[in-house]
Amino acid sequence: MIPNIFHFVFGMAADFGGRPFSLSHYLAIKSAVDVNKPEKVFFHYEFEPTGEWWEKAKPLLTLHPIKAPDSFMGQPLCHVAHKADVVRLQALKETGGIYLDLDTICVKPLHALFNHSFIVGQELAPEYIPKNWRQKIKHYIRQKFAGSGEAKVNGLCNAVLLSEKNSDFVNLWLNTYASFRSKGRDKYWNEHSVVVPIKLAAENPGKVTLLGPYAFHYPLYNQPGLESMFEKKTPFPEAYLHHLWESFSWDKYLGRLTVKDIMERDTTYNCIARRFL
Repeated sequence: MIPNIFHFVFGMAADFGGRPFSLSHYLAIKSAVDVNKPEKVFFHYEFEPTGEWWEKAKPLLTLHPIKAPDSFMGQPLCHVAHKADVVRLQALKETGGIYLDLDTICVKPLHALFNHSFIVGQELAPEYIPKNWRQKIKHYIRQKFAGSGEAKVNGLCNAVLLSEKNSDFVNLWLNTYASFRSKGRDKYWNEHSVVVPIKLAAENPGKVTLLGPYAFHYPLYNQPGLESMFEKKTPFPEAYLHHLWESFSWDKYLGRLTVKDIMERDTTYNCIARRFL
């Protein structure tokens, strides 16, 4: 049974990766609290945020200061994102509960999912858009011989995880870090956050429940997906919450977000977010 305990991880570096605690981060926490009514919300951090929105968020949280890990299972963790990847799995191992990235916003309660051992959602690959006539020809040939036009699953995304305490799957996942090899933004960047879990799930189907991409990780991080979230008003009836892909949405959308914008402009995100202001 998955306990109704939430976990957020932030501040693995003093500069917060250039994205200080902001309105969108507050709304991730406030929406999780208001929608799910958790028993406790842990905020795991090394460097504590500051500012107006942090002060509003703090009363909702149980603060858990930590030292961000520099290595795990004998392998160095060079990037703050990979440190946070390990911290979230360790937190779920220790207490169980629900881990959410701070670039999420909750829509409907997760309670119906609690009668499982471990839950993770699929991540779709964005549609490929050819840029010139050569790419168009190659893309046409691939599509012609591939047969199905169904969207391709990229992997399993660790931005949203639900786990009972010390679940088999969380232990299997942690153990794979013995082969961790990313040094940062390289070709192994998302190996242990997206690729490894889908392989583990295929090998251990009885230890994990997979949800389709529309539960957590849709719309996607390509331009049509971002526009459907931040510029248009689009229904997503299957969503428990939305992962907002901060790496792609921060500069144009999340980093510029204001209360005035949320209250006055009808977009998918704004119409959800204004419930929590």
